[in-house]
Amino acid sequence: MKPRPGQLEVRRDGAVVTLVGEVDLNTTDLLRSELALACAPATGSADVTIDFAGLTFIGSSGMRVLIETAESLGERRLVLTGGGWAVYVVNLLGLTARFPNIVVEQ
Repeated sequence: MKPRPGQLEVRRDGAVVTLVGEVDLNTTDLLRSELALACAPATGSADVTIDFAGLTFIGSSGMRVLIETAESLGERRLVLTGGGWAVYVVNLLGLTARFPNIVVEQ
């Protein structure tokens, strides 16, 4: 089921987080909490992966959550998959250059 505009659906399987919908001020806390769970050592994966394929919008508050997550991972990687608009914004802002542990996989 596709979320209504202004909503975010998050599916998490260990260290893999799939996003469907929009990340804005109203949904940032949900994203932050799900990413914190995905980053927990018990997930068993060195990398945390976010699938952007179903994401239709990500605002500056969502980008801030990605930066916070990358910073909290230390040497671990934040892998962004699924392409689309969100990956375009990540590349446009140069986040992969500023944060070497943010990796975009197409």
